[in-house]
Amino acid sequence: MLETLGLSTAESQVYQLLVRTGRTDADRIQQLLRLGAGPVGEAVGGLVDKGLVTTTDDRPAQLIPSPPDIAGEVLLLARMTELTKARGALDRLAGEYRSAPRPDVSGDMADVISDEEVALRYQQIQARARREVVRFDAPPYLVTEAVNEVEIEQLAAGVRFRTVYDRLGLEADGSREEIIQYAEAGEQARVLNHLPVKMVIVDGSTALLAMRSDESCAQRVVHIHPGPLLDALVALFELVWDSALPLHPMAVQPRNDLTDDDVELLTLLLSGMTDTGIARQLRMGRRTVQRRVRDLMDRAAATSRIQLGWQAARLRWIAGPEDPVGTTPEGRSPGFRLNEP
Repeated sequence: MLETLGLSTAESQVYQLLVRTGRTDADRIQQLLRLGAGPVGEAVGGLVDKGLVTTTDDRPAQLIPSPPDIAGEVLLLARMTELTKARGALDRLAGEYRSAPRPDVSGDMADVISDEEVALRYQQIQARARREVVRFDAPPYLVTEAVNEVEIEQLAAGVRFRTVYDRLGLEADGSREEIIQYAEAGEQARVLNHLPVKMVIVDGSTALLAMRSDESCAQRVVHIHPGPLLDALVALFELVWDSALPLHPMAVQPRNDLTDDDVELLTLLLSGMTDTGIARQLRMGRRTVQRRVRDLMDRAAATSRIQLGWQAARLRWIAGPEDPVGTTPEGRSPGFRLNEP
């Protein structure tokens, strides 16, 4: 716990024990922590140098812990000063990085990421998010990790994730389980029949953009820095978000005459997926899908699937972009997870 203040693990253990037990000697510390004389001696020496422990001239020497709120505050301030200096050094290095000559760079606006860097850069910009991550998720995928652990951690920390999925991505094997996993963690999502690009934007201040290529995964990923281009991408996301269909069942109006299975089927159907794709996602036969769609049409008094969509909206089986279901306290509509750019 105290390692962030510059203490070693042994120093942290020794100091916390001294705070709890009060004045004692090194032999007692060794017994309680079950550490050898060498590690304890090194830890005590380090604590003395940091001003956290005072030793007496007694034999054996007594170890006296300094008050944590006083000595610890001094260490904390020193560490904060070091971090501030490190941040300044990183800012200077970032300036040198962007001004250094390299191929395919568009000045301060963006730089092209090598294929080897894409996965790491994708994780790094997500990890630095403090408010919101928004994404367009579409195949083919450049990052093939099974689970985006950074997203799970950030969602738990209160960072909001909104994603618009491309319909083709929903038809891939295993995508349904993956989307459900992120939704349960707190991600919001919508779906669109076709996304023009793949991208992820973090806190509206930085973005990764990959031009879509259906023929090959050999596509260039660009890191976008603050500027007019990033502003345009943020506006593009909001426009697409407003026109996309809520994907998660929680975004659908609760109805006594609709089961959860009905909601899921209707959502996939209105996303533009084929019967074959829906059957694959729901793990049922194509004829079963057709029978269930026919049942929804009968219940909605619809004579075609197009009319079913209209009736679903009229009957409020689905929530539109302006409906209150699933909206956030800030008044913005919810969304989901987009996969890797």
